[in-house]
This record gives sequence, structure tokens and C-alpha cells, in this order.
Amino acid sequence: MKVLVIDDDMISRMALVDVINGCGNYRIVEVASGDEAWQQISGPGVPPMLVCCDIRMPGMSGIELLKKVRATPATQDMPFVLISMANDADTIKEAIQFGVSGYIVKPFSQKDARDRLSKALALSGSKVMEKPAETMARLRFEPDRYRAYLTTMQRQVTQLIGDIATLPNNDALPPIRERMAVLQTGCAPLGLWRAAALLQKFSAEGSASADMLDGLDELQQQLHHQLFAID
Repeated sequence: MKVLVIDDDMISRMALVDVINGCGNYRIVEVASGDEAWQQISGPGVPPMLVCCDIRMPGMSGIELLKKVRATPATQDMPFVLISMANDADTIKEAIQFGVSGYIVKPFSQKDARDRLSKALALSGSKVMEKPAETMARLRFEPDRYRAYLTTMQRQVTQLIGDIATLPNNDALPPIRERMAVLQTGCAPLGLWRAAALLQKFSAEGSASADMLDGLDELQQQLHHQLFAID
């Protein structure tokens, strides 16, 4: 599951990436500017489930990026955490007005940053997929039956990823789109909401094979997470 880290200082990015890695298994993308970040957020590929952005950067600042995210219907609900210096109190007040999801003050301790990011990631995750216990209760599944559905879908996704990787040309994409659409219909009942939306998007005409692979990789991560989380 994709987390976007934005900071023009490489050392600061490294420190934050280390914190996120301590919170769980996430696919972290690093960029050095607000403009690069906006391409990741609004581009054709998989959008991040959480954005962690420094406030003070050359060009587009963190506040300006936050405003842009909140002003765009497709991204307005995206969880967004700002990284600020201790003397940015007035800026943080402005960020709260624009719906910032949280903030971390630099220089930060690993424990404080991990606690804050864990909460943000948990909140974001609740919008990405349903908790396994809730899915099983809703579907009236025993753990073994629920696990069987997840592992079956996992095998199908693995096969589909392999088939896309060996496509001879774009003329072979229509059957792939059909298989992705079938997978998409199974995601929503299993509580994989973000994956369902991504597969619906990438099974549409015009989607590039690279974006399809990105969406399927996201689904693989969600399936792995749910299988690991079954009591």
C-alpha cells in the first residue's frame, strides 16, 4: 500500500521513511518537491493512501500542495500529514483550516513520529479495507472459508500479473481487462474497497499495462495484509 513522502532534504526523507517502515509493510515513494508529489497524487497510476509532506520546500510548499489536494474532488479526502518545524505554529493553524490529517514537528523522535503516523495509517487503512473480523461477520464466514477466498484471489492475481508482464502487444489487453473486471467484482464483497476502485479504474479502456500492474500489486498487498490479520 503506497505512502508518499515529500521533502527536499534527502536525510529528512530517510528519517521519515525509517519511521514508516517501523509502522508496517508499506510501499514508500519518495519525491523532493511539491510538483513531483502532485504528479504522483493526480497521475494515472495508483494514488497514495497517505501523504507525508514537509511544509517548507522550494517551489510548491506543503501548505500549497495540501490546498491543491483538498480543492480537487478526486483527492479531497486523501489523508495528508504535514512535517513542520517547531516555529511553524501559525502555518499549522492555516493547515488545520484546510483539513490537514495530522502533523509531526521536527526534529522528531522516532517514538513520537511512529505514534502519530501509526494513528494516521490506521485511519487511512480503515478507508482502504474492512477489518477481517468485520468482513467475516458480514458474510457469515468462518476463518477457513474467508482464508480460502483470499488465497484463491491471490493465486488469480499472481497469474494475471505474470500474464500482463509477458504480453506481446496492446492488442492482447482486452481479455486482461475482462479478467481484471471479474476480480474487481470480488473485491467489494471481501471488503477490499480501495482495490475494487483501482481495478475498476485500470480495467477501463485506455489504461496502460504498467498502471494495471500497479493496481494489481496494490491488491496483492491488501490480500497479504488481510491473510496475516485473520485471527
